[in-house]
Amino acid sequence: MNMPRLTPRAVIFDLGSTLISYPSTIWDEISDQCIANAHEYLTGLGHQMPSEAEFIAAYRVLRDGYRKSAAETLVEWSVDQLAERLMEQFGVTVTEESTLGFFDAYYEKLVPHIYAYEETRDVLSRIKARYGTVGLISNTIFPERAHLKELEKFRLAEFFSFMIFSSTFGVRKPHEEVFYHACNLAGCAPGECVYIGDRYIEDVQGPNAIGMPAILRWHEQRDYPDDMPYSTRQVRSLSELTRHFDF
Repeated sequence: MNMPRLTPRAVIFDLGSTLISYPSTIWDEISDQCIANAHEYLTGLGHQMPSEAEFIAAYRVLRDGYRKSAAETLVEWSVDQLAERLMEQFGVTVTEESTLGFFDAYYEKLVPHIYAYEETRDVLSRIKARYGTVGLISNTIFPERAHLKELEKFRLAEFFSFMIFSSTFGVRKPHEEVFYHACNLAGCAPGECVYIGDRYIEDVQGPNAIGMPAILRWHEQRDYPDDMPYSTRQVRSLSELTRHFDF
């Protein structure tokens, strides 16, 4: 289906599975490894902890509760919040240091699985040169500092005029507040922006609801709705964005 090329004043991207790859297909498996490492961290501090299996089971209960609440309310949760509740549950005194250490131990097991897609830097560079304003909106349960380190590591931070992380902002996509805030930061009306992400409800329906055009970064492993409109703009890789833009 041939569509006219887009000529936005600002282009806004999702992060995970759009610009950077996270282990989404084995997330729960990796997540258990992360929480096991956090258990080891707390044990190493001398705390009397339950068995690793019991700790992981308690983590899953809390995590599933947070996930359900976030899905219903679009209010974001974070690993830091979960860490504090989990430590309280097992009698560990919660301090800023223990919360930071918990997350760092948790995140350590995820780092080897994260990488930037090969074409990411080139595409961001070309879009930045053509349109000037490039933004980022990411649904995330990680603290902003973790993602800023990722973007520095992959030399991507330089391309963004603004970044919005749901763990800091408070609500998650597809909440319209997130997209309106991005428009304010970009200094553009919704129709003058384009959003690019890999999930249909969050990254296509969300921006479309306020009149912002969107492009779906399609993934083979992702489940997409059967009734997704045929007119939905899609790419299989970032390099295919040249079919939708005039850069």
